[in-house]
Amino acid sequence: MLFVALAALTPSASAASVPIDDGATGLAVDKEAVRTAARALVAAFESCLGADPSATGVVLDVGANNGRWSYELMTSLSASVRRRTRLLMFEPQPRFVSVLAALTKQFENVLHLPVAAWTNATNLTFHLAKVNSETASLSKRNARRYGNSEAIQVRSVDLARSLRDELTGKACALLKLDVEGAEYRLIPHLLVTGALCLPTHLFIEWHLNSVPEPERLAALALRLSLPATLDTCATPPRVHVNDDYALNNLYTRVPGLDALATLHEGSHSNLTEEGKLTVRKWGATHRRAALPDRRR
Repeated sequence: MLFVALAALTPSASAASVPIDDGATGLAVDKEAVRTAARALVAAFESCLGADPSATGVVLDVGANNGRWSYELMTSLSASVRRRTRLLMFEPQPRFVSVLAALTKQFENVLHLPVAAWTNATNLTFHLAKVNSETASLSKRNARRYGNSEAIQVRSVDLARSLRDELTGKACALLKLDVEGAEYRLIPHLLVTGALCLPTHLFIEWHLNSVPEPERLAALALRLSLPATLDTCATPPRVHVNDDYALNNLYTRVPGLDALATLHEGSHSNLTEEGKLTVRKWGATHRRAALPDRRR
């Protein structure tokens, strides 16, 4: 959940935020960072709506689970902003139908969609975790982290289409994505369709450890490259929060990472003559580039 996990707050070039990652890996190491990130995200969204009393905002809680995040968001907003905020909760787990229905009655403009977010509209096998509902997932591997799981059939929606339908033209739009490992399939789809450029405020919870080992290096590359990719949007998100909770993202092997790091390390003992020449060439190139123009 957003309020209890590690996070990295990655502001776009125009975001008035303070980065809280560790600087070396791009991942946060301070548990308090997530609380800072959560407050910054919500405050920025509320300020966006507060700047224009006639503006309306949209929030998509994708992977709403029991609705705790949505509830805490709505109760933290001022009454004026809350009345102008439309909230959609995407959650296919049958066990939460009644509790999410209660939220739709408690707050205006709140809707529960009992569907899974995916790359297209279809029927999918969804795995319900027997012990921890937060690990329910399209991945059986992820759902079985704490024991057995049960498979059910659910409807899915094309999340890119939902984003275009709901967020196009909105000055204040928040997307929270917590889909227990499905983000590695969803995010490339949202990028190539341009849909991930639509939120003004973005929160993503990552689950690298749920990815099969052969796919883990590419998944890590997606996570680390996403901030720079989003900066190529015509209007990047104003605030982008990455949740890199250690138990979901660290301490497991990333096959190929060590070998790749060694190849990029210019001082390792097995460096070939070609490698040594490359180190000298590019080292000189970067040193020259760092000099003032008249000294190059």
